[in-house]
Amino acid sequence: GNDGGIAVSYDKGTTWEVFEHLPLAQYYAIGVDMEDPYNVYGGLQDNGSWKGPSLSLTGIINKDSWVIVGGGDGFYNQIDPEDSRWLYNESQFGMIQRVNQKTGETKFIRPSKEGGLRFNWNTPIHISPHNSRIMYVGTNILFRSLNRGEDWQEISPDLTLNDPVKIAGKGNIQYCTITTISESPVKPGLIWVGTDDGKVHLTRNGGSGWTEFTSNLVKAGAPVDYWVSRVFASRHHEGMAFVTKTGYRRDDFKPFIFKTMDYGKTWISIAADLPDEPINVVFEDQKNKDLLFVGTEKAVYVTIDGGGHWVRMRNNMPTNAVHDLLIHPRENDLVVGTHGRGIFITNISPLQELNAEVLEKDVFLFAVEPVAKRIIRRGMSFPGHKHYSVSNEKGGVTIYYYLKEDADEKVKITITDPYGNTLKTITGKKTAGIHSANWNMSRKLRKAEIQARRRSMGGMKVDAGEYVAVLELGEKKMTQKIRIKDHLQ
Repeated sequence: GNDGGIAVSYDKGTTWEVFEHLPLAQYYAIGVDMEDPYNVYGGLQDNGSWKGPSLSLTGIINKDSWVIVGGGDGFYNQIDPEDSRWLYNESQFGMIQRVNQKTGETKFIRPSKEGGLRFNWNTPIHISPHNSRIMYVGTNILFRSLNRGEDWQEISPDLTLNDPVKIAGKGNIQYCTITTISESPVKPGLIWVGTDDGKVHLTRNGGSGWTEFTSNLVKAGAPVDYWVSRVFASRHHEGMAFVTKTGYRRDDFKPFIFKTMDYGKTWISIAADLPDEPINVVFEDQKNKDLLFVGTEKAVYVTIDGGGHWVRMRNNMPTNAVHDLLIHPRENDLVVGTHGRGIFITNISPLQELNAEVLEKDVFLFAVEPVAKRIIRRGMSFPGHKHYSVSNEKGGVTIYYYLKEDADEKVKITITDPYGNTLKTITGKKTAGIHSANWNMSRKLRKAEIQARRRSMGGMKVDAGEYVAVLELGEKKMTQKIRIKDHLQ
């Protein structure tokens, strides 16, 4: 057994067979770009940083779909959202490089300082949401670059406890370091920083002045010196932010998550009914301010009421340590990086509409996300059974609906053109909960088309345009628009 999985020898070690079909991968941090289809990036334990497609035009995603983009222990991978040519990634202790993905050129851009700096094992990199040329790197102080890492400015003092006992500790790990950075998407220069020794700081003027809020968090129930696993500046309110701390390294498994609405002056715990599992990451939805996700040492949890009540996300999600989360800003996909079972992706668009009012309805049809037509080239290959591969998510249009209770009558979903002509009829599930139905964008063949083909070919694909989804349950009837885009749009 090793960091890459399991291998076996049948000839006393002369040759080895690696079992590459096992769904195992230890991700520290993940990122996405804005390509279409978008790519997922991730840093792996002792296996570098890798890039792979969220959707493959061959229909299958396997090891050959992924390419390595960085070495060492892979950690943060941040991609310029305006130009995915530029990738920033790092290996242990801040070994940061800028990668030109068009040419393959790389440049080492780690900041330095006379007298030395302290870098966390997983050194945070953060691209400004206001200008993608501006980036931040945390050591024991915060650095900013205005030109993609060519030059660095110190914009803070030492933001850690600077404890000489911890700094001089034994082993290969540096302590008293910055662990997490978040600049407000609402206001440039409003930057939150957290450290491994429990400190939380805020600057509202790009680093000219800093305020520490550690003691304010303690008043809300936060342990004073526990590792700050994440700070997250809200997309919805300038003064709103979230902080998570973890006691994992102290054998304290309580969930610590706090929210402020007034720039850190006061905090409240929103752990509510979360179980005793250390929290590694929090992520706020971009459309719904009350929709939050946390990743713990065991699972992903979601709240639709701002932290009043949490629910574990299950289905095919295994019990595993979740080290990173993000939501793709265009696709509404929640991307989950686990430290053991690889990356999982799920669409969260129905959760963005879900609230207490919707939950009280007997039936509800969610808005349908626009979808692009794509040509999937179904290729043939013969890799055997000891190579991991996974099919794309189901193509076509996904229609989500909610039932408060088990239905006695049939759930009928009809797809029509704008003139009311029926293209497809789907029977949905009748049990309580959120369900999905899939339309593969095909329509029934007309008689003339059947005669021309001499036999039915299972339907023809519709053109790009607008269509309608109609859900019927007994006397209840509701509709939503469907928009199919050409893949070049």
